[in-house]
Amino acid sequence: MAVDKPLLTTVRYVKRDSKRDTAVKPYILHYAGPKDFPPSNFSIEPVHGVQMHSLRGSGIAYQDHGLAVASIDDSGMEPAKFDDDDWIESGYLPKLHDAVCKTLGAKEMTVFDWMLRKRAPSFPKRAEGEEHVDDHQPSLSAHIDYTVTELESRLDSYFGDRKEEMLSRRYQVINIWKPLSGPCRDFPLAFIDPVSVDAEKDLFKVDEVFPTVANEVFQVYHNPNHRWYYLPDQLSSEVVIFNAFDSERGQELAVPHCSFDLAEAGSGIPRQSIEVRAFVFY
Repeated sequence: MAVDKPLLTTVRYVKRDSKRDTAVKPYILHYAGPKDFPPSNFSIEPVHGVQMHSLRGSGIAYQDHGLAVASIDDSGMEPAKFDDDDWIESGYLPKLHDAVCKTLGAKEMTVFDWMLRKRAPSFPKRAEGEEHVDDHQPSLSAHIDYTVTELESRLDSYFGDRKEEMLSRRYQVINIWKPLSGPCRDFPLAFIDPVSVDAEKDLFKVDEVFPTVANEVFQVYHNPNHRWYYLPDQLSSEVVIFNAFDSERGQELAVPHCSFDLAEAGSGIPRQSIEVRAFVFY
C-alpha cells in the first residue's frame, strides 16, 4: 500500500486576539460599508507548514468523518453549460442527486442552493475589467458554512408548510463540490477531518453581513492537531461530499474547509467550480 506523503502548504485561519472587544460580535462585510467603517473586526493569518493529506486511499469513511468522494457521469458537462441556471437544474442536479444518494445510502436529496466560483487571475486581489473579477472567488480561510442557529433560522424559508413533515426523518445538511474541469491543480478545496477539531476551542462565530441579511458561520482558529485532506488531481467526474449538520449528531461531523494554493505543485487554468448545498434524507 502506498504511503501518504503529505504536502506542506499554507492555510489561512482566524488570528487569536486577546485584545478584541468581545462585546461586539465578529463580522465581515460583503459590500462597501460606510466611510471609515472597518470591513471586519477580526483578522485572518496564514499558517505555514500545514500537512495536507490525500483523500485517495485514506480509508476515511463518511459515517465517521463526514467526508466522501462520489463518481458522477460528467458526459455533456462542458464548463460553459454551468453558466445556464436552467441547464444546472435539468442537466446537472438530477445526476448529482443519483450520485450522492447512491454514495451515502440516502433516499432523497433536496437542493437549496448552489454557487459557481471562477478564480480571476488577480485573485486574491481584484482588478477592474478583468475576466471573472465580479464572480465568486475561492474562499481562502477555514470555515463552516452554518451554525445551528443559522440553519434553524432558514428552515421555514426552505420548507414552509412542509417543514414538520420533511424534518420528521433523519436528515443531514451537506455540501457537494466539484471542479468544472480537471484535473484540478489550481486552488483545490481542502477539508479538516472534524474528528481532529476541538469545537469549543477551535470554532469562532462570525456574522457575514450582506446588504439585506446577515448569515452566521464558523471561522476556525489554528490547532496543530487538525488533520487536513484534499483530493489530488480531482476530475470533473468526481465530487467531494462533506457534512455540515446531522439531525441526530448535530455538528459533531461538520467539516471545516477552504481553498489553498498548491504553489509549485499547481498548474492549469484558473479554477472554476460548483458547490451545491442540500438536505439528504434517510
